[in-house]
This record gives sequence, C-alpha cells and structure tokens, in this order.
Amino acid sequence: MKLTTERMREISYEISEAYRGKIADHGTALIATAYVLAKAQQSSAIETGSIAAFVRSADLAETVSDILIRSLTSVWETVVSFIGKYQNEELEQIVLYDNTFFDAGTPESFGKLAGSLLSIGEQDMILDVCSGVASFPAYTLQNTKVKSYTGIDINYSANDTAVLRASLLGDNYTFILSNALTYQYSTSYDKIFSNYPFALRGADLDECRRMIQERFNMNGACISRCSSDWLFNAVIISALNESGKAVAIMTNGAAFNKPDMYMRQFFIENGYIEAVINLPGKMFNNTMIPTTMIVFSYNNQTIKLVDATNICSKVDRRINTFSDEDIQNILNCIENGGENTVELSPADMREHDYNLMASHYLEMPVIENGVSLGSIIKSISRGAQVKPEVLESYRSFMPTDLRFISLANLSNGTIDVEDSQQYLKELPKTLEKFVAPHNSIVLSKMASPTFRSAVINTESNDAIVATGNLYIIEVDESKANPYYIQAFFDSEAGEAALNYASGGSVVKTISAEAVKSLMIPLPTLDVQNEIALKYQAALDEYAVLKRKEKKVLEKKRTLLTVRGDQRA
Repeated sequence: MKLTTERMREISYEISEAYRGKIADHGTALIATAYVLAKAQQSSAIETGSIAAFVRSADLAETVSDILIRSLTSVWETVVSFIGKYQNEELEQIVLYDNTFFDAGTPESFGKLAGSLLSIGEQDMILDVCSGVASFPAYTLQNTKVKSYTGIDINYSANDTAVLRASLLGDNYTFILSNALTYQYSTSYDKIFSNYPFALRGADLDECRRMIQERFNMNGACISRCSSDWLFNAVIISALNESGKAVAIMTNGAAFNKPDMYMRQFFIENGYIEAVINLPGKMFNNTMIPTTMIVFSYNNQTIKLVDATNICSKVDRRINTFSDEDIQNILNCIENGGENTVELSPADMREHDYNLMASHYLEMPVIENGVSLGSIIKSISRGAQVKPEVLESYRSFMPTDLRFISLANLSNGTIDVEDSQQYLKELPKTLEKFVAPHNSIVLSKMASPTFRSAVINTESNDAIVATGNLYIIEVDESKANPYYIQAFFDSEAGEAALNYASGGSVVKTISAEAVKSLMIPLPTLDVQNEIALKYQAALDEYAVLKRKEKKVLEKKRTLLTVRGDQRA
C-alpha cells in the first residue's frame, strides 16, 4: 500500500501540530517520530517508558540513537501518545518519502530517470554528492542491494533525516556531515549521483578551485570564473572510477554561458561527458527553472544531447513530472536518437563555445552562401551605459538636433522618437563616442520579446546617441548595403539567426562576438541594393500608415465633446 499525498500530509501535519511551540526543527522531529512509532509497534519487547529505555531496548545504531535523543527527548511524552494511531506501513513511508518540512529534495521522477541511466547493481559502490534528505536512494534503491552507499551533505538536519532513512534501506548506507566540495574522498566509486545546490558563493569555492586545479593540472583560466555547478562536476569526475558512470543535475546556464566555457571545453575534450538531457521547467517544488541532467563517464568520443524540455506530464498547473512512459521516451532518445536528439564530437562543438543545449544545434539556421557579419562591418560597439540622472541633466525640453534613443524607441525596423522628449541640450564629451554614424544599424542586446533593430538615418547636422542595451554596428558599405542587412534582421530568417546566436537562455541576450559570428546571405551589391530599396519603400508605407492611425485615434477621441452646459 502506497500512501496518497493527501494521507501523508494529513499524518505529517497532525504530528507536527503536536510539537508546535515545543521544538524548532519539525522536519527531523517528524521523521524521527514516525521512525520511533514504527519500531515501537513492531515488538512489545521494546520499552517506551523513556527515550533512554527505547534506544536501549530497540538495539539501534549509535548514529540513529543520537539523532532520536537529540530530536525527541523534550517531547517524548507526546511521541508515545501516538503509538497505535497509525499503521506501520504508513509510518515507514513517512520516514522514507515525506519532505513536507524540507526545502527541496530530488523529484521522484528525476531519481527514477537517473537510476535508469546509472543501472545500479549489487556490486556497485555508490556516492551521493550533496545527498540532502536521501531522496535519491529512497526512490530508486528500495528493491536494489548495493555493495555500499555513501552520502555527503553539509546540512545538519538533512543529514539526520538521511541517516534515519538509511536505517530502513540497509546496513551498508553511510551518510557523512561534511562539505562535499572540499571533502577528501578516500576511494573511487562505481556510480555517482548528485543533485547539488545551484549558484553557490563563498570562500569554500576558492579552496575547491585550488584543489581541482591541482587534481587535474588545469589552467587557472579554466576555473577562475566558473560556476559552482562545474566545481561540483569536477569533484564528481575526480571521485568516479574509470569504468564508472555518474549523473548530476545542473542549471541550464552552466550548459552554455561564457564563464563556464573553459570548463565545458576541459570536460568535452577529455571525453568526460557521455550525454546531456535538457529537462523541462516546473519539475521542482521550490523553483520553476528548467534544468539539465548530465551523464559522466570516461573515454567518450561523442556526446548525445537530448532536448527533453517538452517531454513531461503535468501533475497540476504548477508542477510537471516524468511518467514511466516519459522516462522510457528519454532513454530511447539516448539509445536510438530521434528528432530531438543530436550526437556531436568535440570538433563539432568547438565553434559553438562547447554549448551543451541540444536546441542550439537542432534549431541551427541554415544560411546558403552565407558570410559572417563580422566580415562586412567596420565596427560594433555598445551604447552608452549612462545613469538616468546623468542623462536627465542634459535633457532639453525644446527640440534640438541632438537626441538619444534606447531600446524602447525601436519598433518594426524604425526609430520612433517623434512624440518623446529625448532631446539633448548639448553633447558632452563622455557621450561623443556613442553617436551612431549615418547609415549605421542599432541592434538591441536583449530580445523583448524579439531582437529589435533599425538603420540610423540622420540629417547632416543631426546626432543620435545610442544608450542602454543597444549595439551600434557600422557597416562597410563597399561590401554591404545597411538597409539590406536590416532587411535580413527584420526577416524570419534573421529572427531565427539572432535567437540561435543568443544561446539557450530564457531571457535572450546576444553578445557582440555572437553578433559578429552571425551568418547572413550576401548576394551581389546590385541585388542587395534592389532589396534595400524595396525594404525602404515598405518602411515609408509603414510610416504613412502610422500617421493615418494616429489621426484616426485622435478623431475617435474627439467625436464627443462634453461642454459645461451639456447634460448626460
């Protein structure tokens, strides 16, 4: 019999309510109480007159006894008042599965997927890095014997719960209270699982960086700015034996961002990554972000990348999960490939900053006879990063030949400043280098919701200063017509190319280097000029329609004029 979520919550809250105002750590106390009640109900020989009598007569391991004494001594009378109220099966499931009072745990379906990938056997020595409340073995190893299971976690309360759960799982489970990043692992392991915390900061990371640099004889540049995700990954691979396999859950950012590129390069070029599965969002109770499951082993010549972001089943509006069918679908992708799977060599990934997002390669736009944008532009620079109060000090409320623009002024390939008060009374020297040249292109650094761009077309005495998250791109007009390039940016193909170059982030941003690496089709200048004229004609038509729309809206608002002598 498996407890329903509702029944588990009912029992949990009934016990915890009895401890309200008496103890602080309801999570450990709840698990400890269920553990005691299950033991007490198993045999009449177990004494319950005091907690000391209980631990003596129950013949418990010292680590378990210590946790029970610390957690329940002050509420022992309340504990024994629950004896006989719940069935033993219910109590054991509370011990193993109830995470009501813990911030997070590995989702059950993640544990099942990771367990299937690891194929854990009876002779395996298992390591759980950042083992938390032992959710992974509770979900995946109930019916599997292992040679040994070692968990490492720095959280005192979580480790106590893990120890209690382990005593129901088997005798060869050990959970150690320590920092998993700096712990001295004395042996190597056959299988490793880790659902480590994300985005850690602190001095411990510097010590870990030094240890990893020495362990792998790694260049300092590789590790100096990398995220904690890759520090944990390095710890994992250093503790894995050469015939073993490991599975970890990391952030999507670590799969594609610039600071982690050197660590991805190190892992990929050394053959440490076997597969990467990009997972859906809303899988965890405490965060909605999508994550990535990465599979490590040795001597991999290629890497299988799976986009599983749409392979899931809804629990409710807020939470997703993997059904057994979903898990099998993902395993089939790794085993047999498919439309959402790509297999790549390190050489395939070198020109893509070793990006580990499957969508980056699956959605790669195909540009025939393309050239890089960097080969046909003179320069690309960032707009002025100026504080609003500084800009305000130069603002003019009368029209001048100086204006500034931001992302908000770009719309459908045009620069809309007609109704805005964005005149400057003077051009300070600090802003001179941010004046966009005539026929240059301004391109947004961020998509909102898509990337925006426009050609700067100024009169001889006008000057437009680009501010905020804008790039100023000066085109080599001997090679390309600026309006042709703008027509490409404004096309479906251009939108796809910009989205692709922005990487796998939820909030899409594009670097200057990524802009320069964009591949664009480049016909002869005559053909470009012909397309550019048609695009400019379309912009003129759009401007006329906007003016008409404005007049219609003004007319609509003035159809009814209410005078003081009119009555409703």
